[in-house]
Amino acid sequence: MWVESMTVHDYQTLIDRGWRRSGRYCYKPIMNEICCPQYTIRCNVLNFKISKSHKKIIKKMNRFMNDGILHKSPVPNENEHYHEDIPIIIKERPDVDFDYASLGNSLNEVSKSLDVSQAPSCSNAIDIDLDKGKLKTNKRDVDKITEAINEAETADITDSISTSPVKKGLGADPNKPPCKKAKLLRLEKKQQKLREKGLNLMKTTAINQEKSLEQFLYDLPENCRDKLQIKLVNLNNGEDASYHSDIEFEIYNKYQTIIHNDPPEKCSKPAFLRFLVDTPLKPEKWTNNDNIGFGSFHQQYWLDEKLIAVGVIDILPKCVSSVYFFYDPDYRSLTLGTYGSLSEIGFTRRLYQSVPSITYYYMGFYIHSCPKMRYKGRLVPSDLLCPETYKWFPITDCIPKLEQSKYCRFETDPKAEDEDACSASDIDQIKIWVSTGYVKFHSYSLRNRERKTYQNIGKQIGKKCVGTFVFIRPRH
Repeated sequence: MWVESMTVHDYQTLIDRGWRRSGRYCYKPIMNEICCPQYTIRCNVLNFKISKSHKKIIKKMNRFMNDGILHKSPVPNENEHYHEDIPIIIKERPDVDFDYASLGNSLNEVSKSLDVSQAPSCSNAIDIDLDKGKLKTNKRDVDKITEAINEAETADITDSISTSPVKKGLGADPNKPPCKKAKLLRLEKKQQKLREKGLNLMKTTAINQEKSLEQFLYDLPENCRDKLQIKLVNLNNGEDASYHSDIEFEIYNKYQTIIHNDPPEKCSKPAFLRFLVDTPLKPEKWTNNDNIGFGSFHQQYWLDEKLIAVGVIDILPKCVSSVYFFYDPDYRSLTLGTYGSLSEIGFTRRLYQSVPSITYYYMGFYIHSCPKMRYKGRLVPSDLLCPETYKWFPITDCIPKLEQSKYCRFETDPKAEDEDACSASDIDQIKIWVSTGYVKFHSYSLRNRERKTYQNIGKQIGKKCVGTFVFIRPRH
């Protein structure tokens, strides 16, 4: 659908039925027909659990703001593989056709043949080749290795191997205290010092308490070399959006051509505006005193005076919906894509304090067969939308099914159906624009010829939107 205007409540209903928007263009995949089914995914921000990898990414960004040192990833060439989120370069020799499958089979065969009990001596079990160019070492190391081999050849290794059975272990010694982690031992040692000084004991619960996402994101030293400022730009404010569009377009053009290898002619300014600036959502303030409300926004990531990334989001009644995220490729080593997702989760949690109904972060589509999409499932806890009943199910329950089949009905009850499905009377109430006004479908002159089309429309958008949308019949 090409949408001229739509309320945020209607769009919330649509994305809860598998729809997404690209500018004013709204679309929904035909799940049981496409090769790679796209499941709507959302994360519960109130129960979000930050992982070790997420902490590393935030700490890396914080270290950069503190010391200003950016370890740039080299630009990959035809003989290198590059993963966008993890800056690891794997270089191959251009003159060698390397077969990784054969290497794995060879290693398995070698591991089977290395049976120590059958080796008569170390000199036969170990084959060391010191030909020039095959092993880089110095003369001292060569002398040590040669001396060790000579000693092994003169010793009867087999006589020193004990043939007696291994004694059964007696377990832990009950007379000794149980082993403790080094962290706990350091804590007890510190507590003992405090006792000796007559001070109060530290509370272990406070020390061992897990830091929150906000503490990782926002608790930074005051003397940081660089400051990261996230500015919210309202896309419904034409003057504000137009002011920043030129700066954003430069980064977008650079991002698309370098990261996604798009041809430069494809990245035009009008295409950028249609894709990421135009929006059909009508803004809605929470109160008259609020400067923020529901609608479409850009989150600009400014590092001092330099714009390094932009997140395109929709703030809806129940969630923050991520539309797109792009960044300056010069800062790709900071893993800005994942950092942006974590920042948007933190932003959603702050919005919850003002609007308690906003409890989810929508990440668009999840494609289980696409490795680049797997990072979305690592934002815990996340849910996937059932493509038939439009109910939400934990992704941990859905993944085993997706491993068996690309298209899945997550609802286990075979009798469960779409609760927002349209009836025949609902279809008759669909509004169709003709000439200078609209008529309802039951009065539409072409209803018999086009009933199947509008029945499909009602099936896709649901009963709630059928009562509020006005459809413009395309001219032929």
